[in-house]
Amino acid sequence: MAMVEDGYPLYFEAINDCGLGMAGLNFPNLAKYFPKEKGKTNVTSYEIIPYILGKCSTVAEAREELKNINITDDSFSEKIHNSPLHWHIGDSKESIVVESTEAGLKVFDDPFEVLTNCPTFDFMATNVSYYLNCTGHYPVIRFAPDTKPLNIFSTAMGSIGIPGGLDSVSRFVKVAFSVMNSFCDEDKYKNISELFHLFGTVQQTSGVNEATPDMYEITQYTAFGDTENGIFYFNSYYNPNISAIDMNKEDLGGDQLKIFDLPKVLEPIKLN
Repeated sequence: MAMVEDGYPLYFEAINDCGLGMAGLNFPNLAKYFPKEKGKTNVTSYEIIPYILGKCSTVAEAREELKNINITDDSFSEKIHNSPLHWHIGDSKESIVVESTEAGLKVFDDPFEVLTNCPTFDFMATNVSYYLNCTGHYPVIRFAPDTKPLNIFSTAMGSIGIPGGLDSVSRFVKVAFSVMNSFCDEDKYKNISELFHLFGTVQQTSGVNEATPDMYEITQYTAFGDTENGIFYFNSYYNPNISAIDMNKEDLGGDQLKIFDLPKVLEPIKLN
């Protein structure tokens, strides 16, 4: 998924034909990029996704490549300045988070396999410990087991305490809980549907998150990369129908961009 400017793709996220995926997420007030540094591999923030996906086939290779990378403060153009980002990189075995801050470039192992926005990943990982008693299973009364009238009067009471706000910290906890407690099915299409449901739990809906006066954030699109089969699935805020692009049907050796428009208007499926 990308914006294309002057023939160049400014990627939000992407996958390559080796099964490696990478996404850039908003990281305002904390992202710090640096001048070019001699002896380093200098890569701009808008180049980092195609650079890593063009060089690496696994997270292990990406982790090694990142050891010598300096993310520079060069802007794409005079009108398009650097976006403050941090990045999530994953394959079928593991995932990592990459952050370039005042402290320099840091790479974190990500056992939760999710990422949102600010603050830094080390805070997010520590904060999850506050919810270690939450469970997707039927709960056990621990407060005072022999005291009446304590009772389990509703299903899902094991999840009480999981935050429901749409701030980035709450979304991190909620989506990590949902992902790590979800079940995989043998049917891949059921799994695809499950992913859209999981990330729907933290979707920004119109009118609930005022970013600036009278301007509200929405989740403009949701996208997933099937890194095993090379298929990119996505939908948009106003068109929840799921679309798919199979990279194996395209010319992977080509030198021209092929652009597919994001369906933005709902077209209901008619049954008769």
